[in-house]
Parts: sequence; C-alpha cells; structure tokens
Amino acid sequence: METKNSTNEPSSKCEKLKHDIQNYGTPLTKDIAAGYIQHYLDGVQAQPNDDHNFGYLYGFDSITTFVNDIIAYNNDAANPTKVQGVRVYIGRHIAIDPNVPAIPREKIMDTVFLIPVLSTGVDLPVVHHLEDNTIILGEPRPCPNECLMSVSFLKDLKK
Repeated sequence: METKNSTNEPSSKCEKLKHDIQNYGTPLTKDIAAGYIQHYLDGVQAQPNDDHNFGYLYGFDSITTFVNDIIAYNNDAANPTKVQGVRVYIGRHIAIDPNVPAIPREKIMDTVFLIPVLSTGVDLPVVHHLEDNTIILGEPRPCPNECLMSVSFLKDLKK
C-alpha cells in the first residue's frame, strides 16, 4: 500500500492559521511532556536508557543570539514583513542512499534546526534557497546521549 505524504502545498488548515503565527504554542505540564516522549519512544521501540536520541539541547547563549538576530531583523525598516515565529526542521547529518546496504538506525544521526518564520508563513530564508548570513540555529547536542545531564522527568517514563 502506497502512502502519499505531499508537503508541496500548505493544507487549508495551515492557510487559515498562518494569520496568527506569533501566538502559536502553549506551555506543557511535565506529565504531558513525559507522555509525548513515551509515545515517541514506544513508536520507535526504544526505552529512555537506550542509545536513541529523542531530544536536542541548545545553549542559552545560542538561543539568545538567535532571538536577538530576529529582533534586529524585525527592527530594520528595510524588512516590512516581520518574523512572528520559529519553525523546527528535522534533518540528517548523513544522506541515506537506497542503493547501498541499510545503515543501522543507531548510526544515523538525526538533527534539528530552527529557522525564523515570517508573518506570511514563509521561512526566512526559504529553506530551498539558503544563503550565507542567514538566521538559522542548528547543531544542537542530541539528548540524552550528549546533553551532559539527564532529562529531569525521565524517571516518570516507564522502563
């Protein structure tokens, strides 16, 4: 059975929502966050103490610089369309070639990066046309394996 996962055009729901980007997101309780992680780990058949990364750590200074760069962009009168959100993209450090033997899951390093989103719902810059001197935050430490500390609510996850 073939599945279709087309992301070439935004859904009608996304088109309606992009008019209030700056208010997306809500605080989560510890229990809800722990549940989300457990659902993810169950889906990939991993346990909290396995070598499977399920989070990423950015340093506060990096986050602060990223936000300050966005504020500077928004304060520049030459930029009439303002940044109102941040999108998180998932990527891989190594391309997977379908013509070679499969790379074991634990050898594939997934990553995430953050990119500003304009009030129109468009990335700044458009991801397919990246240029130098862009406002993109990447290269986080994968967690829990390289975070330097444990994730505080892991004890609440089932073993």
